[in-house]
Amino acid sequence: MGKGTSFRRLDAFAKVAEDARIRTTSGGLVTLICFALISILVTSEFLDWRRITETTELVVDKTRGERMTIHLNLTFPHIPCSMLSLDVMDVSGETQIDLKHEMKKRRETRDGKVVAIETASLNSEAAPLPAEDYCGPCYGATPPESGCCNTCDDVRDAYARSGWAIGDLNAFEQCEKEHYKDKLEQQVNEGCTIAGSIHVNKVQGNFHFAPGKSYSGQGGQHIHDLNEFGKRAPEKQWDFSHTINEMRFGDRADGYSGPLDGTSKSTTDSFYNYVYFIKTVATRWEFLSGKEPIETNQYSVTGHERSLTGGLDPNEPHHVHSRGGIPGVFFSYDISPIKVINREVRNKTFGGFLVGSCAAVGGLLAMATMLDRGVWETQKRLKDKKTL
Repeated sequence: MGKGTSFRRLDAFAKVAEDARIRTTSGGLVTLICFALISILVTSEFLDWRRITETTELVVDKTRGERMTIHLNLTFPHIPCSMLSLDVMDVSGETQIDLKHEMKKRRETRDGKVVAIETASLNSEAAPLPAEDYCGPCYGATPPESGCCNTCDDVRDAYARSGWAIGDLNAFEQCEKEHYKDKLEQQVNEGCTIAGSIHVNKVQGNFHFAPGKSYSGQGGQHIHDLNEFGKRAPEKQWDFSHTINEMRFGDRADGYSGPLDGTSKSTTDSFYNYVYFIKTVATRWEFLSGKEPIETNQYSVTGHERSLTGGLDPNEPHHVHSRGGIPGVFFSYDISPIKVINREVRNKTFGGFLVGSCAAVGGLLAMATMLDRGVWETQKRLKDKKTL
């Protein structure tokens, strides 16, 4: 017995001689339907293999000593840029007062028309010094390291360090020469848009927009000089109505917008306080395309607002607000110890695609064979009955 004969006995795919095959019209129709369904199912398996889904994983955030960048863009339609200051404080004791670096203030009319864009304070066009050895007086206030107050802002900073309030700015020769008060007067009926970035420690803290010069008082107490604001706010109808155009903690991620983006609040009370309590969660997006992963933060927020005059809440008659505080918009943020990793993955592997395709083809061919056999047997029996 030859080797060929042995292998033929193992053949599980017995062949039918061409002369023994019977081709029918119904068989051709079943074949066309079968191939159409196979094409649809294989295409579906291919699209399912190419489909990208996003999985989410929660891990403990183990990063240490990092800083977080907060990008912000807010519009205050009823208070001038010269009256606003941005301060940052956190529980580690770090304080950033009257931030100007990486921040831009856009002066606007109350109906939104741009007047000017500035990055410095009102003394950006300070008057030239009378002489090279000129040393301006600080009027009894704590002087800077140089010992001289050569500009109006130097005088204001010296008064802030001493914890003194400023009355008439024109009483200081530096402010009078710089026409500081005149410049301030030009802005009294303007609004302001503040945009830029601030860098903070990844610990609990807050940043806020409030009126007047800010400084650290005795015992580290944070204080704002509200003298100018208190005298002129009711007359000039200054208030802290605001629109948060954008607020994000970290890099921008496609398809994600913060819950505060587009938020608007309105009031006619000059002495009104808004507080937003924010919980941030470190988030990482990883991509199949090889694109650089995005490290950013998502956040949730709740808000509270009250009049500093205190008393009953007009919207909640059973709530009583305390009296006092600083008018402004405050953002208190906290850091979650959990990190979210969003990872792009294929819906199935290439092996899964092959297995699914083979299963679809095999199953359809088997069903088509049984269907064709059934139709042929039925036609044959009907034909035999007619012959009888």
